[in-house]
Amino acid sequence: MTKDLGSAPDPTSSIELRMLFREHDFRPRRRLGQTFLVDGNVVRKIVEATALTGEEAVFEVGAGAGAVTRALSLAAGRVVALEIDPTLVSILGETVGGAAEVLEGDVLRIDWQQVLGEDRTGRWRVVANLPYAITGPAILSLLAARDWVERLVIMVQREVAERLVATPGGRERGLLSVLVQATCEAELVRRVSRTCFYPRPRVDSAIVRMTVRRPPPVPPPLEEAFQEVVRAAFGARRKTLLNALAQAEGLRLGRPEVRDLLAAAGIEHSRRAETLSVSEFVLLAGETTRVRGEQVS
Repeated sequence: MTKDLGSAPDPTSSIELRMLFREHDFRPRRRLGQTFLVDGNVVRKIVEATALTGEEAVFEVGAGAGAVTRALSLAAGRVVALEIDPTLVSILGETVGGAAEVLEGDVLRIDWQQVLGEDRTGRWRVVANLPYAITGPAILSLLAARDWVERLVIMVQREVAERLVATPGGRERGLLSVLVQATCEAELVRRVSRTCFYPRPRVDSAIVRMTVRRPPPVPPPLEEAFQEVVRAAFGARRKTLLNALAQAEGLRLGRPEVRDLLAAAGIEHSRRAETLSVSEFVLLAGETTRVRGEQVS
């Protein structure tokens, strides 16, 4: 695969990007969250956060016009770029050429094994620029690829980034915080001004690096119960844990059982979901399976 990008249009140049869009009769659609990074310094920060040595395989989500794709192709051993918009796939053919493998597809419907292969030893890196409208579902889809992936570097709305790294007790902590931190060590790398994009969005963004935790803090036999408990707790986050868990239909537990499992886990029943750590939710998941009489192997 050639990596010579010599005469290819540079999508980090807003002038060249607009020319490309005119040539392809393409207009960014705000309702789809289509904004394009036109700041070379931010591109470099994304590549640096990915920590490539030249041998790794990188899967990029939301390649857009190829600003990050081009830089990744020069720093990685292999780049596979996913883009849902067919016109942008055509534009990538000009800006990236043969330096990356370009796929047309939707991150919410991807078959990770088909795309990343049978080898689940965590050798892939993922880089993603996620549209604001589907950020939550897209992150959950990326987490489903954790067996294949060592590190993820994602750009999201700044408020979402702050939720991803929020610690227990923080105002921003929510369901997505816990689900991400149960899989990855998340850190905020850099805030990115809205002025770095074309067209300019209404909000600022941020780069978050997520390193997959191995071994996982949630034992595989408890994954289902963990998801149930976390979703139940945050489903009524203004309520105490006792009330939230007792009123969650999916858990199939009454107040006496919930009071029992909270006591067994050493967690005060008046606490609220956002104050719990991942390890405390793991304890609750284990006690939930015990109270329900489920076998955990």
